[in-house]
Amino acid sequence: MIPPPFLLGCTIIFWGWQIHLLIIAVPMAIILEAAQWVNWRWNLADKDFNRVTDWSSVALVIVAIYLFDQESLRGLMTLLSWLPMIFFLLLTIQVYSIQNSVKLTSLLYSLRRQEVKGTTITDTRINLNYPYIMLCLLSASVGLGAWFFAGAILLLAWGLWVIRPKRYTNLHWVLLLLIASILAYNTQIGLRNLHTEIEILMLDWLEAFFLNNTDPYRQNTAIGDIGRLKQSDKIVLRVDTPVPLNLRESSYNLYFGTTWHAKLPVFKHVTSIEDGTVWKFTTANIKTNNKVNISSYLYQGKGMLPIPHGSYQISNFVVPILKTNNFGAVKIEKGPGLAIYTAHYGQNTPLDSLPTDSDLQLPTTEKEYLLELSKQLDLSNQKPLQVLATLAQFFEQNFSYTLNLTSATTTPLQYFLQKSKAGHCEYFATATALLLRTAGIPSRYANGYAVTEYSDLEDIYIVRKRHAHAWAIAYINGRWHEIDNTPAIWTDIEEDMAAWWEPIYDIFSWLRYEFSYWRWTDEDDGNNEWLLWLILPLGLILIWRFYFRERVARTSKQTSIVTGGNDSEFYQIIQSLNNASYVRQSGENLTDWLQRIDIIQTNDMQTMLNLHQQYRFDPNGLNTEERSQLRKKVKIWLQIIDITQ
Repeated sequence: MIPPPFLLGCTIIFWGWQIHLLIIAVPMAIILEAAQWVNWRWNLADKDFNRVTDWSSVALVIVAIYLFDQESLRGLMTLLSWLPMIFFLLLTIQVYSIQNSVKLTSLLYSLRRQEVKGTTITDTRINLNYPYIMLCLLSASVGLGAWFFAGAILLLAWGLWVIRPKRYTNLHWVLLLLIASILAYNTQIGLRNLHTEIEILMLDWLEAFFLNNTDPYRQNTAIGDIGRLKQSDKIVLRVDTPVPLNLRESSYNLYFGTTWHAKLPVFKHVTSIEDGTVWKFTTANIKTNNKVNISSYLYQGKGMLPIPHGSYQISNFVVPILKTNNFGAVKIEKGPGLAIYTAHYGQNTPLDSLPTDSDLQLPTTEKEYLLELSKQLDLSNQKPLQVLATLAQFFEQNFSYTLNLTSATTTPLQYFLQKSKAGHCEYFATATALLLRTAGIPSRYANGYAVTEYSDLEDIYIVRKRHAHAWAIAYINGRWHEIDNTPAIWTDIEEDMAAWWEPIYDIFSWLRYEFSYWRWTDEDDGNNEWLLWLILPLGLILIWRFYFRERVARTSKQTSIVTGGNDSEFYQIIQSLNNASYVRQSGENLTDWLQRIDIIQTNDMQTMLNLHQQYRFDPNGLNTEERSQLRKKVKIWLQIIDITQ
């Protein structure tokens, strides 16, 4: 089916508008719509379409790998928005070909393999115009633009108008379209929310499967992303602390594009002391007794341990391998599924190395405007503590927190500082770190979690994935200090975005934690009596399971009596005909074979065949009389054949 003129081009332009790629979409639309006026066509064979399809598939894989490497899991959404570009060549070849369609086997490699073996699967050909239009609309939905729904409805109405049923009046058709649009609008709101939750769950699963811990060498940020950032309510940490605080996983000192890197991070093994449960990061005698108890899930026993700034020791933790690097990261291997440990911290930061030239380096693409802004704030003429106060006041009075991000006409960070003045913690942390460097203060970018939510259910602080946080650390007066200029209201904004079913989820999360605690600890503190309550539901499940299996067993036993057909006497006739050189061709069914050898009408053959087929395929099989009839007729037929031979 061929769409009406200009529908394909308008859909491509709409896609480019929604994802901010009009500079690419407009030429694509012109090339495809120009086929209406260009008379020449390529005379292409199916093998040519096979090659183009293979090239498009290879391009899809290469782009997917590249985006995953550059943008981590966010690259999957970028890949979806780029699909029209990846398959543009295939559609162009079809539009400018004599066939103006593609054989189905060209699109599916599995069908092509069957075709190579000599098996004709299908000769069906399809026109890719309408599928490509739907692909463009799907890719355009990634941007979630304000006019996406209206534009999609108009384009779909345009395409459906030319194939509308002629037996209805135009007014009826328009009214039905209007009703469908209203229903679709309300439905898509619910589907968008459902999509958001499913996407979060899938990203959580993919992160657990592929990226099971923070990368201590490189930290991708959401700087430059557009649209509303999606946050997860999943609980990842439980923290017993008297006051809220930040827990850091690692820090980085080089900024390129939108990614922070750690230059030359060196991991070293830490040896436990005493009974193997204490891990010291410094030999200095520290008198402070600040400590926090943390429970963190580990994927396959590996991960980064979130710890407070200034941690000098971890205790009450048994693990065979623990490593630290010079950027404050603590990495464990071969640990339990649930890591439960106590972190001791003070003012000094023994895990963080002394500053180097990299901690003062400004990225080339950001340097000019950062120095200009620093000059406006007069940072270079201020003492370090004055610089901190100036930056805190600058961000507090001029900037706001948001997860709704817009596209930038300059670099994302420059757009944040000069135009939008609204962003999330990664913007504030990056801007703070780089502006500190313009004042000659060594700084790094730190990431981890903010411990701010207290759970009355568990009587402890809980940390969700949406509590992931970033801030800066600055080297002042001989030690590293935490500098967090993100507006404090960010936790309230995150809380307002929580799903309505969060309390229900929290109950199941707590039950999971209690089970994991019981599984991964040897402590018997008498607080696991709640496990006895699992006996009742487990007992009901077992009773139901046994009852269900018994029913299956009885049904299977009964079926074996009345169905089957493997012992049918008719197989003796088939064997006899084979011995008489009546060869049955490959793929030929039994009825066609008997008709071909002209024997179906002889000696009650049709009756015996019907009884045989009923015995094999009818769930009720044959009754006693019919079974006896089959035996007798086959016996008589074999005797007659034996006599004639």
